Amino acid sequence: MIHLEAKDFFLDSSCAITTELRNPQEPFPEHSHSFSEIIVVSGGHGCHVLNDVPMNLSKNYVCFVNRDDRHLFENVKGLYLTNILYDKDKLDLGSDFQRFVPNGDDNGWFIDNVTLQRVQEIINNLDKESHDNSVESKIMAKILFQQLIVELSRGRIRDCYSLSKDDRVLLALNIIRSNHDKHWDIEAISHQVELNPRYLSKMIRRMTGMSYSVYFHYARTCKALSLLQNTDKTITEVAFDVGYQDSNYFSTKFKQMIGFSPRQVRGGKKLLYSNI
Repeated sequence: MIHLEAKDFFLDSSCAITTELRNPQEPFPEHSHSFSEIIVVSGGHGCHVLNDVPMNLSKNYVCFVNRDDRHLFENVKGLYLTNILYDKDKLDLGSDFQRFVPNGDDNGWFIDNVTLQRVQEIINNLDKESHDNSVESKIMAKILFQQLIVELSRGRIRDCYSLSKDDRVLLALNIIRSNHDKHWDIEAISHQVELNPRYLSKMIRRMTGMSYSVYFHYARTCKALSLLQNTDKTITEVAFDVGYQDSNYFSTKFKQMIGFSPRQVRGGKKLLYSNI
């Protein structure tokens, strides 16, 4: 596996932040790195596998990757994103800012379109300052980074209140990803986010490259994969946890999405993420 070192990306050893613009992001094999990063997606879609758990990246998604996490990119299609690389130890974030850098499983979410516009302005300035080795630019880069993480948290999509139509599509994706144990048919989720079912279905396909049904089972499968790899729960228990009442049906849908059965994954089968 590839291990990326800070010295190959940061201007010098005193720098805490830098940026890498991927326009577009190409497929990239599994790798880890000696720094942390924030991924901000501005367009397209693709498969991002973080610590063996796949997720669909699409516009407005934000993901925090910690130092020594393993991840890769596969099946990308017009995937435009920015990587903000940072060294936590050199940033010296105070307690007020530490809470805006997530730890654990809650490491990704969608932001609304207005926030994405503000974030892109910050990223443009950060890209300029982080590639200038002056003392002034290093200070400005830290200030911009603090502004960035606050904006990413404040712009997180949580409910339907005052959202645009496009943002409500993102809310629908977020609801599906966050409520694996509930059955959301297209009518139910459309009612929840106050959108026409046909419009919602069309927009989900445009944003993710998947039909509504495929995305729904994909989200469940990704959660199930994490449970199979990181817990001792039985396959039946995992099936129930992600909303399937029939373990045989769960195994069928899981194999359709992953290419292997839950039993094969539990047995240590190496996944081929190019199939996901």
